[in-house]
Amino acid sequence: MFKHILVALDGSEYSRHALPAAIEVAKRFDGEVFVLHVHEEGRGRASSNPLETADDAARLVADAVQAVRGAGVPGRGHVSDLFGEHVGNGIVETASAQGSDLIVMGSRGLSGVESLVLGSVTQKVMHQAHTAVLVVRAPESAREAAELGVAATKSSTA
Repeated sequence: MFKHILVALDGSEYSRHALPAAIEVAKRFDGEVFVLHVHEEGRGRASSNPLETADDAARLVADAVQAVRGAGVPGRGHVSDLFGEHVGNGIVETASAQGSDLIVMGSRGLSGVESLVLGSVTQKVMHQAHTAVLVVRAPESAREAAELGVAATKSSTA
């Protein structure tokens, strides 16, 4: 059912919980995990400034791929550079190009105020993806930490 799983990571607490969920789904369906991090460029009045270093982005993906492989699941990853486009678009386009049949991501990320203006990345992915989207939220208590809170949704194919 879910053989090609894309997990979108941004380094937030919420996305850190998405990786174990993607690994678990891959194990249950004998699938593989593709780790994606979208390296954003900041948009300012005079210039663009990276919100993180390229090394930080590469390290995030490499560590996640190592965790996937360490769990006995085939995994690979990619850092996508993005400028002037919404991160959600980059995730959906990459999932389509990779032939993913499931996107796993956190319910919130690092976007802050931008999510109030443009809509959250997760919402954008859920509305635009032509595949299933598994949204993982960070546990808010010790009890929830024991049973990772997840909500799955199947996006409509417009």
